[in-house]
Order: sequence, then structure tokens, then C-alpha cells
Amino acid sequence: MGVIVFPFHVPAEPRLRRIGRIVSVGALVCVAGAVLAVPLLWSSDEVLWHWIATQSPLGARQFTLNPGTRFAGALISMIGLAPVIYALLQLSMLFSRFARGEVFVTDNAWRIRRMGLALIANALISPLVQMLTTINLTRGNQPGQLVVMFGIEQSQVLSVLSGLALAAFATVMADAVRLWHENSEII
Repeated sequence: MGVIVFPFHVPAEPRLRRIGRIVSVGALVCVAGAVLAVPLLWSSDEVLWHWIATQSPLGARQFTLNPGTRFAGALISMIGLAPVIYALLQLSMLFSRFARGEVFVTDNAWRIRRMGLALIANALISPLVQMLTTINLTRGNQPGQLVVMFGIEQSQVLSVLSGLALAAFATVMADAVRLWHENSEII
């Protein structure tokens, strides 16, 4: 005998609905801002000089800017942003489901897992992106002035740990949803 179980829809309370909408839209705004920031960064001399002086490991070292380094820099930056954009899109979809009252469903657990994996991927490719950026900015320098920097920061280690925690939480949540569905079938 087969049992058909319809998903139990919990009406979202107004506060959860409001928070879900705010986070969902906020994550999409962050995605748009990140995508727009890359060409703005690499097309503006002032912004790029400030970023290199304050945020880049190059600091005051010599570097060369030309259309090729700008284009390659923008591509490298977009590669570095890909996991962040993916995680933000998953976050937006997760909270839009929360706003509809779909909280304890298996899809949400897998979205949380994908966010955790994106955090781990971001932390793992960040040193590579940093290294490629420094090589790109110094490849046009005079011979012997090429800079190659590779480093692991504390924030990257914390991102890996946070990603692992999210993946573990998602596994527990998926099991809890499965058990809830199994128990709801008992009459």
C-alpha cells in the first residue's frame, strides 16, 4: 500500500515573511553590486590605485596598468567572485522560501549545504586569485620586477570552518526533515 504525503505548508508569520524578503532582496542587491564593482574597479585609475595601495598585497610596489592588465584583472576578479555570487544566490532563494513559509523542507537543507561548499571553494581559490592578480599587475614591469605572492589568511581558514559547519548543519537538517516526514505518515 502506497502512502501519498503532501508537504505541510506552515503559514509564515509576518516577522519571518519580512525578514525573508529583506534578506532575499539584500542578497540579490549584493550580487548586483559585486558584479558592477568589478568593471568599476578595473576601469578607474583612482579606485584601482587606492585598492592596490590599501587592499592588495602589492602595497607600494611597482606595477603596470594597461588595457591587457585591466581586462585580465577583471576576469580574475570575476573568477574569485563566482563562489560568492553563487552563495548569495543560494541565500536569496533560501530566504525567499522562508518568506513563503517553506522552512523545514529538504531543498532548504541542500541550499544551506551549497552555501557552505561555496564558502569553502571561495576560501580555497582566494590565495590563487591573489597570486594571479599580483602576477597580472606586475607582468608588464621591467625584468626582475615580477611579483608572485601567495598567502593564506585567517579569514580564509574561518571561511573553510564556517563552510564545513554549514554543510554539517545541512546534513542534520535534511535528516530532521526526513524523520519529520516519516513520522507524519504514521496515523
